[in-house]
Amino acid sequence: MARKKYGAIDIAKYISALLVVCIHTYPFYEVSPTFNMYWIQTLCRMAVPFFFVTSGFFFFRKWEKDNEEANWTNLKKYESRLLKLYLIWTVIYLPYTIWDYTRAQFKWYHIFAYLRDLILNGSYYHLWFFPALMLGMAIVYGLYRRYGMKHTLFISLILYLIGYMINVYTPLWESGRWPYVTFFFGFFTKVFTTSRNGIFFGPMFISIGLLLSRTRRLPHRVSVIGWAISFVLLIIEVSLYDRAGLLRDLTSMDLMLVPCVYFLVNALLTDDRPYKARYLNMRHESLLIYTSHILFAKILLAVMPHAHLVVYFLTLGLAQCFATAVLTLKDRYPVLENLL
Repeated sequence: MARKKYGAIDIAKYISALLVVCIHTYPFYEVSPTFNMYWIQTLCRMAVPFFFVTSGFFFFRKWEKDNEEANWTNLKKYESRLLKLYLIWTVIYLPYTIWDYTRAQFKWYHIFAYLRDLILNGSYYHLWFFPALMLGMAIVYGLYRRYGMKHTLFISLILYLIGYMINVYTPLWESGRWPYVTFFFGFFTKVFTTSRNGIFFGPMFISIGLLLSRTRRLPHRVSVIGWAISFVLLIIEVSLYDRAGLLRDLTSMDLMLVPCVYFLVNALLTDDRPYKARYLNMRHESLLIYTSHILFAKILLAVMPHAHLVVYFLTLGLAQCFATAVLTLKDRYPVLENLL
């Protein structure tokens, strides 16, 4: 039996890719640094958690309760596909990686830093999503298989709260007020660099996808209201961090992101619009825009460092042209299928 397709999810994936481009190009910086900060730290910060939740939902809705072999096979196929995509884009971004290390006056220890990042933080900075999703999915799979839903959610929440304390309160830990805390924080950052990874960040949102795949939907109206309330609280939370001097570019593990994305995906899953072929293209385009946009943004920001809004639209236009070209030519050149 064919599984239900969700047009609203595919549309939201495309929009989320556009928001990720915002995170890396600061489009409203010249207009208003304050507005640009709130735009990125609230609405745009929902994009990547949304990708994690939907990935968890679509993976775990295939779960067969009494068929461990089938579940394990699905996991291996899923991880293999992600790994292939990740390695392909790692190679594509290799010239950028070499250039960055050259500018940093390459030292031998950079090799170990790169290997660490390759496994945990992404071979290039926006590619962190792939290793985080692979590791996070394996963790949630193992927890759910062994302990069930409640314990999986609880352990994922604990991991997220640990990551939240590290990510959001970094200025406090770096301040030197508590020497022992500063020492252990320094050790953590040397080993992991960041808590926004597949251990502390990914499992929480993948677990939400698991929850949505194994439970009944909330009514659409309830989900919309829940999202609106959560989003207002997210804005308030970000404002508090800003006033406390905690807000930085890398602040990305807000507490209210959890209910925000839960209610958002719930609302999208209960949207009953008829599915159109165009939605599948939007799903593929979202992936291609996400993976390719730094190819263009990096150069454009160097050429036009004081025209962020122009850079945003040019980056988006070039990434969209790239995505359209891949989807148009993939039948003629099957090698392009590897980018999907």
